[in-house]
Amino acid sequence: MTSRKPSGVAQVELSALPRRPRGCPEEVQRSRARFVATHRSVSELFATFNEQRAAQKNPQGSISEKHRDLARAAIVFTAAGVDACLRTLLRDALETLLREEGSAHSAFKGYVFKRDGRFDGDLDKDVKDAIAAIDPRAELIALYVEDLTKGSIQGSTQLGRCRKALGIDSGALTDEELEKHDDFFCVRNQVAHELDLIDPSGKGSRGRQRRDVAVVGRQCDEALLLVHEFIKATARKVQAVHHS
Repeated sequence: MTSRKPSGVAQVELSALPRRPRGCPEEVQRSRARFVATHRSVSELFATFNEQRAAQKNPQGSISEKHRDLARAAIVFTAAGVDACLRTLLRDALETLLREEGSAHSAFKGYVFKRDGRFDGDLDKDVKDAIAAIDPRAELIALYVEDLTKGSIQGSTQLGRCRKALGIDSGALTDEELEKHDDFFCVRNQVAHELDLIDPSGKGSRGRQRRDVAVVGRQCDEALLLVHEFIKATARKVQAVHHS
């Protein structure tokens, strides 16, 4: 989001840190802590951008490449935070969510009976080790989480997979809402590539896109608010299991 100082210079800022879910269960606390840390880090990047922009001789003039790099860093930090928060949520909450029948358990059964999956045909060593373990169910869930968290979050498809695994109602996090963030993940991938193009000598940064910093701020803000919705919805579902 953006606001304006009396001077008319746009300030790039995140929305205020959302409140911790009421009665936040232990299974959600580590993900929430990562979310808070990401929010703080990205907020500090935008604060530095705002300070450096205001210190220019002409704050309303063009934005330098050095300042745009702060916005690019904010994109990378935000995407890494989204990834870490959702991975942690899956690792910490799924064992509880799979204690009873429901949408999360249905997704787990779908994973087990999936054609051409780990459990179809000849079983690999990891699956055999899990079955032979002292606590086979816990080991099978661990394999499930491992498969869910392979690679980084790349867009709405992976977000939808996380939503399904956690048993979150698609009415609470609709396909349309998830698809709105595809542009952000596309930009993240482009930025990661662009930053690799910088010549250490300070030459040859051609080809890097000049991104609208206000748009970057909005995309980062919306991505973090989406993570909060995942955390909040998962907290409710975990609490429901504890109360049942």
